[in-house]
Amino acid sequence: MKVKIFIVFILILGLFSTWYLIPKRYETTLDGVYYQLGNEKVFEKVKVHLDGKLQNHINGRRTFNGIVSFEGKELPKIPDEQTELLLDSRGGNFSQIYSGFKINEGIAVPSIYILGMLYTNDRFTPFSISVFNGEPRTWAPSNGFMISAPAQTREEAWRISQKLMKKFGVSIAK
Repeated sequence: MKVKIFIVFILILGLFSTWYLIPKRYETTLDGVYYQLGNEKVFEKVKVHLDGKLQNHINGRRTFNGIVSFEGKELPKIPDEQTELLLDSRGGNFSQIYSGFKINEGIAVPSIYILGMLYTNDRFTPFSISVFNGEPRTWAPSNGFMISAPAQTREEAWRISQKLMKKFGVSIAK
């Protein structure tokens, strides 16, 4: 009898582990805020779309691999010839959002365009993006541009950014 219970337990554990570790489709739209540090006048509500696969790992980390898109009037425009923005987060709470190719005469050729750096937590719930803006495409903690989600107000967005970036030693202006 004990052997049967042990076998059933092992089967249940195996099924749960398989379910837990298999990548799952993750598609969501979050309300967020685009703002500039140190400048109260720059503020816009935006929508952030994530479409990809979220995977749990044995060590407790989550990874995301997929497409990111944004809706908003004031957001920096991605060059038309660039392919869609990708996010390949390997679970270190820090990653870049980029496009690796551009379309040149109907052919995809390597051309890296980086929108910015993503900061998140282990659960991949709130996140903040330091957006590279202007020419040259730079970012500074005193006057850089940010996207934070989920957030409705500039204050809420700033708190999310401050909390997530602090663990990387980045202190940002309000």
